[in-house]
Amino acid sequence: MIMGFKKLVDYYVLRKSLKEIEMNRILEKIYKKIKISTKEKKFLDLYNRTTEEIGKDLMFLSKNATSRKVKEILERGKKVICDLHDRDGKIGLEILSIENNVDSVTCDVIMRNETHQLHDRFLYNIIYNNIKKEYSLQEQDEYYEKIEATK
Repeated sequence: MIMGFKKLVDYYVLRKSLKEIEMNRILEKIYKKIKISTKEKKFLDLYNRTTEEIGKDLMFLSKNATSRKVKEILERGKKVICDLHDRDGKIGLEILSIENNVDSVTCDVIMRNETHQLHDRFLYNIIYNNIKKEYSLQEQDEYYEKIEATK
């Protein structure tokens, strides 16, 4: 339980990547002379060849940045789940594609039997779920610009 809490603190507070956390866990096992599994050996072999993009959380993204990143993730063959909310609650469907016009204030997220719009006035997060090995598209905040009132 304590190790899980430490991992959570490292990941969210110290912003260590999942790759670094896993490497530290394996190195700790080696230091304590505990036998590592074949999966852990493979991780060590591939450590320098994997990119940091996999498993990286992307936060406070604009509509256009979100669209671009979701397209990149889908092109790599990864799954992205739309965890945005509509009037019925969390959508929870896999995103099939995303269509964006940079000049428009909205862009379309296309899922099976449903389309949802991303808006320019929102910020979005793309969070990686290490257990399910998939990404989640979530709302962050809605923002407003202050307009000065003239007399």
